[in-house]
Amino acid sequence: MIYKYNLEESDYHTHLLYTVSRSSSAVKTRNNVRLLMTLSMMIFAFIAYGNGSTGQAIYFIFLMLISFFLMPLYTRWSYKKTYLKHVRKFYKDRMSEPTNVEINLLNIHVSDSQGESIITFDQIDTINELNDAVFLKLKSGTSIIFPIHSIDEKDKLLLELQTISTDHNIQWNDEKNWIWK
Repeated sequence: MIYKYNLEESDYHTHLLYTVSRSSSAVKTRNNVRLLMTLSMMIFAFIAYGNGSTGQAIYFIFLMLISFFLMPLYTRWSYKKTYLKHVRKFYKDRMSEPTNVEINLLNIHVSDSQGESIITFDQIDTINELNDAVFLKLKSGTSIIFPIHSIDEKDKLLLELQTISTDHNIQWNDEKNWIWK
């Protein structure tokens, strides 16, 4: 079956955010930033209290609490903004360009304005299904993005991908509840 669609800015952005949310090093970095900010404010509070400045100590304790609770919100916003800039810079030539994907019994043939690829099923690492997209993560680290909202025959696509997953023992991740946080 041949599927034709256009990838938009939001599709690339969602893919990058999903990928980074599943990256243990990115999650660790976000947690370390939160911990570092909180510990820094705590150290400043102890120093201020040790110098007899109770007002400054209270101020730093207040900042410590704010950084502890608001740092996840800030990093979420910061990552989202950074990856949107990345998409606009590096994927601008690929946006709204037609993509054709043909799935047959032996492989997946992908073609767009940048070139063509033939992917055998043994090259697929996992299939991740989100509410509005399906990502075929390849063992090479790249992915094929299927924007479900842009594909006319999405039920056939999902059925075909589930069959491939079952027949070739490829892990299927149901991530319909995933949101960027």
